[in-house]
Formats: sequence, C-alpha cells, structure tokens
Amino acid sequence: MQAQSAQITPSFERWRDIFKESFPSLDDYASVYKDLHEYPDLPCQESHTASVVAGHLKSLGYEVKQNIGGHGVVGILSNGEGKTVLLRSELDALPMEEKTGLSYASKVKQVDADGETKPVMHGCGHDMHMASLLGAADLLRNVKDKWSGTVVCVFQPNEERLLGAKAMIEDGLFDMIPLPDIVLGQHAVPTRAGTIGTLSGRVLGFLDSLHVRVYGKGTHSSTPELGINPVLLASRIIGHLPSVVAEEIDFKEHRAITCGYFRGGTDASIIPDFADFTVDVRSFKPEIQKIAVDAVKRVIEGQCQAANSPKSPKITTSVSCPPIDNDEDATAKFTSALLSFYGEDAPGKIIKMDLDITADDFVLLGHPPGKDPIPYVYWNYGVTPREKYDQAERDGTLRDLPFNHNAKFAAEIEPSLQAGIEGMAIASVTFLAS
Repeated sequence: MQAQSAQITPSFERWRDIFKESFPSLDDYASVYKDLHEYPDLPCQESHTASVVAGHLKSLGYEVKQNIGGHGVVGILSNGEGKTVLLRSELDALPMEEKTGLSYASKVKQVDADGETKPVMHGCGHDMHMASLLGAADLLRNVKDKWSGTVVCVFQPNEERLLGAKAMIEDGLFDMIPLPDIVLGQHAVPTRAGTIGTLSGRVLGFLDSLHVRVYGKGTHSSTPELGINPVLLASRIIGHLPSVVAEEIDFKEHRAITCGYFRGGTDASIIPDFADFTVDVRSFKPEIQKIAVDAVKRVIEGQCQAANSPKSPKITTSVSCPPIDNDEDATAKFTSALLSFYGEDAPGKIIKMDLDITADDFVLLGHPPGKDPIPYVYWNYGVTPREKYDQAERDGTLRDLPFNHNAKFAAEIEPSLQAGIEGMAIASVTFLAS
C-alpha cells in the first residue's frame, strides 16, 4: 500500500459501528441496481434514469434539482455548519449490445445522436455508481446526527462522451449549490469485487477525440478509376496511425491512438463522396499529447494529399479532456480513513489504484468558473466476480477478464455494492465536521 497510508486515524474506527447500525438494505439497493442496469439510457437521453434517481433522492428528503445541463440531477442535504462535499455519479450508458447472459440484462434500443437505432448497455459501471451513491446518500441521511455540513450528490449526464460535466457547469451548476470544499468520485473497474484502490497525484490521462471526414469522388464501384474512394483513403489513414506511436514517440511514454468508429458509403456498388471516422489520442504528459495530436493530423492531411482528395480533410476536436490529478493531502486523508475503517480487513481490501490512460470529465467539477480550484479525490472499486478473478489470477489470464466497455462486463453485486456505498460514505465523513 502507499506510504501515505502509514498514518492511521484511530478515532475513525467508530464509524464502523455507526455505519453498521444504520446501513441501508443492500437487497433494496441491489434491486435499484438491477433496474438501472436493465433499463439504461444513451448519453443525452437519460430522462428515465434521471427520473428514477430524482425520485429516490426526494424519498430520502434531499432537496432535488433536475434538468441541469440536459438531464443532470442534484440532491442536496443541508445539515448545519461545516464543509460541503460534492459526490459525483454518472447517468448514461453505452451504445452496445449486452452479452452478459444476466436475467436482468438490457434489451433496450434507442436512436443515437447519429440517427441510428442502437442497443444500449451499462457496460462501464455507471449503474453501479448510481446505486452506490444513492445508497451512500441514504446512509449519510441515517447518520446525520453524527456529522454536520452539506452533502451535494451530482448525477451527471453524458459522461461517456465527456461533455456532461461541462454542460452542467455552463447551465449554472455552481450557482445552484453551495461551493464545495472537496469533490469526490469513484469508478467501478475489473479488479476483484469489493476492493477499493486509491492513488495520489495523476490517476487518469489526457484525451483528445478527433472526428475526421475525408473526401473522395463518387462513382459506380465498377469504374473506380473515375473516382477517388474515401473508404480506402480512410482505411489507409487508420492503418498508418500506429506508426505515430512506433516511430515518433519514445517507447517509454504511455500513449494510445485508436479508432473506434468508421462510417463510409451506403451500398457496395457506390463509391461515396466522403467517409467519417474518429481517432482518440491519449497520454499522460502534455508534451506527448501535443506530439501525438499534431502527428495524427499531419498523417491525415498527408494521406489526403497523396490520394488527390478534392477537398482538405475536416478534422474537428469533439472532446478535449484534461487529466485527473488527485490532491495528495486529501487522498492521504481518505486512504487513512479507509485503513482505519476496515482495520484487520484492510490489507486485502484497500489496494493501490493502477494508473489508467482513460479519461473522465469528473475533473471539470474541481474547476468552477471564476473560482479557485477545488481539491478532489477519484478512486476505483473492484466489481469482477471474486471466483473468476481469483481463477484468472492463478492462471495468469487477468487480461482476459471483461474490461469496461466490453459486452460481457458484469459486476458481482455483492460485495461491490457495499464497497461502493461505504467508499462514498467514508469519503464524505472524512471531510465533513463530526
């Protein structure tokens, strides 16, 4: 475990008994989780999910604000003088077909922003995040005689496309809530169910997501010499992108350049006028990110010139997300609280969080417009079924376990849910007056 964990707060051990006596029904929140999992919503279409969350918060006595930055929901519990903690969860799911085989697997389909009807699945764990935060909101309400301050629960829309936090902020989020003293968030990951991982400093990386349109010249597929095929052009570009990683960036630097979306043409007999694809560029350092983004753009433009494309490519940065840098003091304090809370069980429960090259717009909630930055802590909790994880660990096949955004990604409800509720509640009372 991290060096920061050496300082234990003995007084925090009392929260074990306090939480145990007032813990909400895990069966009830397992039902909440299953309902959220079975009926997911795509980004920007989270009306059903938001109504479930808002209704639950109202039943707990929270002051609820809705439709912030789209379908965003906020629940506020004011409980006397003290600090304000902001707890974040997400509402949205992914456009993918679920293949978990669960009895409560999603069969939902929705029309996405591109006009296509797609299957919808909670393949990233946002359903577990919501159930965990609702459970933590319940627990904090139950023990409000033991702490003072304000709890702000934020359920953010459109996280998967990394635009929801920005939308809520631009819609006046920080004018609707007390200014937080600390921002807290957690994410389900494919580590062993029930574990909680923390790490100070940088934990997630940079992301620039580029939407690209390359142009060709349409014709019949029987006369390719009369046209310029943008599908082949786009394919050559995508196939060449790995050379940016291999030839232009030091192999010791973490980086990833990937394409996850490609669309061109409407029929096999038609060479179209254009093709679209997306490129995600990820790294941990600003200078590496700039090299990678500039190189990707240069490759796209160069290939279009070489193909005699009739128009310059259209390259649009649809998302640019900064990294997540956990506050060192706050992370140390939270980790110490976890170790104290779990006591003898801590060595197998509290682990070091892996550095992850993914991105999360959670970071924007720590930067209110016109205000000083707010310290934040972002941690992971494991949801992979314990038997599967242990067997994979013995076999050396941990890489084969379903990761987030995999159609077979499925959480073991217990002990994952309890860890998620406890993690949020422990973090909250760590920073609230008590």
